[in-house]
Amino acid sequence: MDSTAPMPPAADSASDQFYCGYRPVAPSLRMTLAVIVIVLIAAFVATAAVMSRQHGDPGTGVWHFGTPREFVGRIVCEPYPMLLIVPKERGDVEALLLVEMGKFGGGQRALPRDGQWARVTGYLLERDGRRMIELLDGDAAFAAVDRSAVAGADRIEAPPEVHEVADQEMFGEIVDTKCYLGAMKPGDGKAHKECATLCIRGGIPPTFITRDNFGKRTYYLITDPAGRAVDERILPFVADPVKILGTVERRGSLLLFRIHVTTIQRM
Repeated sequence: MDSTAPMPPAADSASDQFYCGYRPVAPSLRMTLAVIVIVLIAAFVATAAVMSRQHGDPGTGVWHFGTPREFVGRIVCEPYPMLLIVPKERGDVEALLLVEMGKFGGGQRALPRDGQWARVTGYLLERDGRRMIELLDGDAAFAAVDRSAVAGADRIEAPPEVHEVADQEMFGEIVDTKCYLGAMKPGDGKAHKECATLCIRGGIPPTFITRDNFGKRTYYLITDPAGRAVDERILPFVADPVKILGTVERRGSLLLFRIHVTTIQRM
């Protein structure tokens, strides 16, 4: 027998790491497993934090879908379809924008009723004191009323006070008003760009949102330089950070931003 031939290791040698599932974890593996678990937990927490920062603020908008409400006032369609009312709790004339269900403005049904006194029924959307009505389907959305049945009719008929500010260059984002007021959460940002574009193309009024250094938002209803509905040239800039030169006008309860679309610049 060759005495120089290697001998197999003894069964109780320290190099024998044969694993038995029913026995405690080997001491040499405990530290490795602990480090792996800690690293995985830290990676999970970091990933969750990054993903949460990438999602926009859902905002405070409320869509009272399923609870139709009635509002009585006068329908006007410039620059966008709206119902002028005098709420009891405010006393001033308020403009409630009118839109259809889905991604459509309220022009098709509101235009034939321009200037008429009416009871309008639909679902209220509201955010930061701005309100909108999503019209019911069918004939239930509109009912003609006599002027005498409308609270504050004299104030509604009176020409609104108009205050115009010199041209201003402002930074912000163009959103579709319906989604931003509560139909979608969030209703702004890149993730909402396609939806907002379809809504504005369908007639939903576009709004320009600016924020001051403290995060306070200001809402400007966007119009063309003559104060009419803006055209589709605005669509490529929806949901992007932009800089716009235009004229600010306060018309009653509305803040309008009259712009030339050609002045819009992406940031």
